[in-house]
Amino acid sequence: MSFSASLIKKFRSDIDGDYACLTPKSLVLVGLMGSGKSALGKRLSVALSLPFIDSDALVEEEAGITIAEIFELAGEARFREMERRVIMSALEGDACILSTGGGAFCNKETRAAIKASAASIWIDSSPETLLSRIGNPASRPLLTTGDPLEILTELRERRAPDYAEADLYLRTGKQSHRTAMKKLLGLLVDTGHIHRLLPASAR
Repeated sequence: MSFSASLIKKFRSDIDGDYACLTPKSLVLVGLMGSGKSALGKRLSVALSLPFIDSDALVEEEAGITIAEIFELAGEARFREMERRVIMSALEGDACILSTGGGAFCNKETRAAIKASAASIWIDSSPETLLSRIGNPASRPLLTTGDPLEILTELRERRAPDYAEADLYLRTGKQSHRTAMKKLLGLLVDTGHIHRLLPASAR
């Protein structure tokens, strides 16, 4: 996924410096819907000059219909099969920033593939924060069967053991994208995945 010059400028305003990768591995963001995987992933791709891939967008592009329509017409199992295939394909390519759907990392085969060839980061938030970010719950098939907050709470409890197998963990709240990016970049620096480049005046 490529970004316009105006979007790149916007994303750079949320990045507090210049960074470079120390690993050839892709960085994969996992976690529940609304956790900020796409928003942070796009900014991280700009910060590290790596391609950004959104597995949900790839599934919709391949199917020619929305994820909600895939759920309605073919069911969740079919969606998970398509999701697994596009993620596997992305992992076989060059290093990238990969944002995955909420249930992707909960699939044993998909999780094993991510853990074998990439560095994974669980982006976590409270169910209340997740719901506030999602906007219209009707656009999320898993939230249309009952009270969205109750469903998100149950999903987090059920999926947490799978998400906990991610290499890194980042808790976000109702802070700005800039604050969340500072935390994410700091986490990646501290764990040796990236390093911050010194400005020319400091070299």
